[in-house]
Parts: sequence; structure tokens; C-alpha cells
Amino acid sequence: MRRQRIVYSERGAVSVFLIFVIMVVFTLMSVLIDYARIAALEWRTEAAAQTAARSVMSAYDPEVQQRYGLFAYGQTDPTHIVEVVLNNHIPHTDEDTFSWVNMEIRSHETEVLRPLGRLEEFEHQVQEVMKYRAPVQIAYELIGKMKPLSGAMKEAVQATELLHSIKRDVDERNDELEQVLKLQKQARDTAADAGAKQLLTQNNQLGLSDRPIGPVTTASDIVSQYNDYLDKLADSEVIEKTGHKKYQQLISRFEIEARRLAQLLERKVSAASEQQTESLKEAKQTLNRVYDKNVLIRDRIRQVRATSQGQGYDQVQQSSTGQTVSNEDERTVIRKFKESIDSLVLEDGFFVRYEAELHTQAQQFASIAHEVNLFQKLVNSIPEKGSKVDLQDSVTNMWNLWTVYEQDYIRSSGNLIQEKEKEVRQITGSDSQRRRLDKETKQELGKVSDLLGSLRKINAKLKEHQAVFDEVKQKADQIKLFNKREHHADLQVGGVESDPTEQVAASMDGITALYSNLGSMVNGARDRLFRNEYAFLYFNSYDPTKLKSLLHESQPSHELLQSLSINNQELEYVMYGWADPAANLAAAYGEIFSLRLAVRTMEGIVQSAHMVHPMVILASAVLYGVRMAFQDMIALMTKNEVPLSAYAPMVNLSYSDFLRLFMMLHGDKEQMSIRMLALIHNNTDLDPIVRGTYGQTDLKARMKLWFLPGVIKLLGESGLIGGQIADGYYEATRRSVFAY
Repeated sequence: MRRQRIVYSERGAVSVFLIFVIMVVFTLMSVLIDYARIAALEWRTEAAAQTAARSVMSAYDPEVQQRYGLFAYGQTDPTHIVEVVLNNHIPHTDEDTFSWVNMEIRSHETEVLRPLGRLEEFEHQVQEVMKYRAPVQIAYELIGKMKPLSGAMKEAVQATELLHSIKRDVDERNDELEQVLKLQKQARDTAADAGAKQLLTQNNQLGLSDRPIGPVTTASDIVSQYNDYLDKLADSEVIEKTGHKKYQQLISRFEIEARRLAQLLERKVSAASEQQTESLKEAKQTLNRVYDKNVLIRDRIRQVRATSQGQGYDQVQQSSTGQTVSNEDERTVIRKFKESIDSLVLEDGFFVRYEAELHTQAQQFASIAHEVNLFQKLVNSIPEKGSKVDLQDSVTNMWNLWTVYEQDYIRSSGNLIQEKEKEVRQITGSDSQRRRLDKETKQELGKVSDLLGSLRKINAKLKEHQAVFDEVKQKADQIKLFNKREHHADLQVGGVESDPTEQVAASMDGITALYSNLGSMVNGARDRLFRNEYAFLYFNSYDPTKLKSLLHESQPSHELLQSLSINNQELEYVMYGWADPAANLAAAYGEIFSLRLAVRTMEGIVQSAHMVHPMVILASAVLYGVRMAFQDMIALMTKNEVPLSAYAPMVNLSYSDFLRLFMMLHGDKEQMSIRMLALIHNNTDLDPIVRGTYGQTDLKARMKLWFLPGVIKLLGESGLIGGQIADGYYEATRRSVFAY
């Protein structure tokens, strides 16, 4: 065979390798170029979406922002804004211009969501508005003003709380103690009315000398006539043998009258003894109830003292805000008053002594009844048994026992019952004085009720204003429905109690809650603080001097009627929620009276400390407090300013200050926010239910790929790029949001 020769040449090897290298480099560079273009597209799409979202949300309603500091989208079509922004944002190219990224907008969609009427959105914006201003305002304008009274009010509130917790029990105990004394007197009167003394002797002296037989009207007559009776009885027996009956009639009459008198004496004394025993038995049972009530009072005082809360007062007192006024003298007086409450608890020895006295009274009369019974038996046995000596000893014993009983319980002056009555009066005697003070206080409370009532009665003349209130209420109901919130009744505050003790207790509870909330503000409580101060700053409150015509005129003035529009009392409506022109003001003034009553009662305790008895001191202090609180209400109507207290005259409070304080006391967060939104709707015609606060723009853009769309698509499937490849185009989608 012929060997075939293969000729090897190396001339083309370099060209093939170079082609391979160039191909790899070209592929890599093309991918990198398109990848860079994709990254640029992604960035440009992101920037365009963000710019569009910000531009859309810049079209907020200027009136709401300027008037209420809130942002809500206006009425411009967001799609139009986005188109303008994109048209200006995306560079335009022509055939003579080279662009690395030929961005094309495929579609865009913009929504404005999360309406201002959503309570979460409203609260968020309120917090943003107030996060710097509210803490400073609260610290210097409220906490600083209330700080001077924190120490004295803490002592006064605790003392009032103590007395209020035991007042009913003390009254019941004292009434039952009076009942014990009444039953003891009733037992004494039963004994006195039995007539035992008149049946023993007629002359207040026990005359037992011998006398001839005659009428028998007393036990001493029996003794005095007994010897003559025996003599005639002996003579009668001698005469009877001869057939004559000289003394038979006298003897028979003496025996009949003696037995009849002894029987009468025994019956009356025995009946009196039974009645006295029942009365004194009931008195002992009542005394036991008095003792149980006394133990309850003692335990309740200990319990209240152990659980008394003063943390809020201490937090305000220890805050660095405001001036500390030294009220140490007043605090000392109130502290002594608080300590004197222990004197209302009776010592156990009182009950031991009193029970022993009741037992002694019963035993003494029982001894008389026993001796009377023996006397009756002795009389019934004459003449077979007994002698004058026996009868005389029996009558003498009855007389002596009765004399001791009369001296101890019946004598007009200095007897044991009178001494006990003095002791009981020392315990219960203040009740009448306190009831007199309470009666005067009720009359003063009536003046307050009349003033508040005259304010509420104005509603009948405010039909024009009522229509606006109804409209605002309807808007508030719509916001409730939008937020899926249940209906809540309007806040019931500001009433006046008819019972002075209950009224001052409610006032003290209110000021304790106020200091507790102020103390929480010191420690950084935020939500309520921001909401309250926002309401105070952005909503109008009433000018109380418009009400002064109520003090002098029988009918409200035209100026007063015109002033009761909702625009002049927005803050009151936000707080209380009454959908009528006068009720919110009446509620505010009722709370002003309650707060002033607490402060003025504290002053009254100091001024009434000389009255000694705790219950009387408190009753006098409440009377002072009601009178002065009523004057404070009038002062607000005339000059819109009252001093915080007579012991802190350098601090003055206005009507609006009181409203700010009351927002610390109560107010449902959601309900107050709903009412604020309703007022915003009413005042600006901006419906918070449809005006959004959150813009969302969805933008879809694309770009023509230059080189290897298949390779880019593979990269996309591996997760290296986020868009889609279709028909040689790279498509990017971006969502941008912006919230106020």
C-alpha cells in the first residue's frame, strides 16, 4: 500500500484561538454592558417612582395643613401629576442623540390610601405634630402650676378618704349607741312607773311605828298595824267563845287589804322587772352590735391607711418643673386632723364598763322584785307565820333596795344614767352639729345646681346652633362607622351630688386621678399627652365671661345666645361629646366646681381645725369648700381667672387651664379623635374618610437589550437580575410609597 502523508501546518491555529478569545471577551463585555444598562434602568425606574410618589403627595390640602398641622391629600388627580413628573424626569432622545439607556414607560398606577379618617393615621400625625411641643407645654404650664398644692392636697385627700370610708359606719354606730341609752332609759322609766315607792310608803319616809288598824294603802301600813291586828285577833278569839264578834270585820278587812296590797305590789314590780329585763337584754344586744361596728371602723381605718395611694402627688412634688411652695404649716394641721380620726374609734373598755352597768341595773331591780315576792308570801301567810319583825325587815329591805335603785337611776341629777348620757353625748353629740352644717351645705349645693341648670335650659333657644351640632354629630357617626367602632354614650360628668359627703368624696377622687395622670406625664406618658395638647392648641375653647349675664339677668342675653355656636366651644365638644350647645359647657363648669371644691375643702380643713371633732371639722370644711368653689365659678365668669389656692395665690388658673386638666382626667382616646376629625370635616369641608395620607406609585418601564437577550434571560432565571425579558426588552417594575 501506498502510505498517505498528512501534512500538519500551524499557520491557522493562532487565528482560531484568537477568534475564540475574542468571542469570549465579546460575550462577557456584551453581558456586562447590558447588565450595566439594566442596573441603570433599575435605578432610573426607582428614582422615577420615588419622585412620582413624592410629587403626588406634595399636593396636600393647604387649609388643613395650615389650620390643623395635618397632611391630607388634596383633590388633584394623582395620575396627571405622575404623567407630568415622568414626562419631565425621563430624558427624551432623538435619532441624532445617543443614549445608553433608552427608557420607555410601559404603564404607571398611583393610589392614595390610608385616609386621614383612619384613627391610626390621625393619631400618628398628631404625635408627629406634638412630639416636641407637648412635653414642654405640659411640664411648664400644667405640672408647674399644680405642683405647689401637691403636698397639702395629698394629706387632705387621704384624710377625707378615711372619713368618707367610715362615715356611714360611724353614723350607724352612734345611732345604735343612742338606742342603747334609749333602752336603758326605757328600763329605768318602766321601774319608775311601776309605783313601787308609792306602795311602800306615802311620806317618802319609812314610818313603821305601831298604829291601830285602819285602811291599808302601803306596805308600811301593814307593818304599823300588824301588832294591833294581832291584839284584836286574840281578843276576837276570846269574844267569839262567848258568842260575840266584836273585831271580826276589822280583822277581815285588814287581812284582805294587806293581801291585796302585797299582791298589787308584787304584780306591778314583777311586770316592771320583766319589761326592764327585756329592755336591758335588747340594750346589751344592741351594744354588741355597736362593738362590732366599732371594730369594723377600726379595721377600715387601718385598711384605708395601708392602701392609700399618693404616688401621683409625690411624682408631681418631686418633679423639677415649677416652683415648690412651702405649705408645711398647712400640711401639719391637716396631718394632725388625719391622725385625730383615730379618736372616732371607741376603746374596748367603754363597752366592758357599759355592759357591766346594764347588768348591774338589771340585777338591782331584780333584787327588788325578789324581795317583793318574799314580802307577798309573808303577807299571805299571816297570821299563821311571820311576825312584825319579819314584816318590818322585809319592808325595810325593799325600801333600802328601792332607795339605792332610785339614787342610781331615777334621781333627777347626778344618777348613773345621766353620767352615761354625758359620756355618750361626747361620742355622738357632734352628730347634730354636723347635720346642721350638712343642711347648710346642701343649700349651697342647691345654688350650684341652679346655676348649672340655668345653663342647660338655654338649649331650647338655640335651634340654629343645634343644627350645626347635629351635623357635626352625623359626621362623627360616619367616622365611627368607617373605623368600625361601636357607639359610645356621651361622657357623664359634672353633676352635683345632693349629699355633701358624697360630693366632696367624688371631688377628692377626681383630683387624685388628676395628680396621678400628671405624675404619669412626669414619667413620660405620651399618647394621651400628645392628643390632649393637640386638641388644646388647634380647637377653640369658650370664653367664660360670656356667661356673666346669667348672674344678673333672668333671661340669657343675645350675646350669650350667639356665643354658644360650636365654633366657640370646639374643645368642650371634643372632651364631652354632647351634641347640643349648652350641655358641654355645663359639664365643664360642673367639673370646675368639683375640682375647686377639692382645693377649697383642703383650705377649709385648715381653717376649721379648732372644732376638734373630725366629723365636724370635715363638715365645716365642706361647707367652706362649697361656698368658695361657687365663688370661684363666678370669678371665672367675670374675669376668667382664679387663684390656685389661698395658700398658693401666686398661681392663677384660667378656664382653658381647667379644660386642659380635665382632659387628663377622662376622655376616650378614640372618641375624642373621632370628634376632632368631625370638627375638621365641618370646618374645612375636607372629608377625612376619603382623603388619603399614603401614596403608592407602581411604575413599569422597559429597555431594548443590545446584545444577548438569551444570556440575560438565563441570568434572570438564576436570580441575578430582578426584571423580566420579553421580545428582546428588559422590563423593570418598581413600587414607591410616601406617607405623611
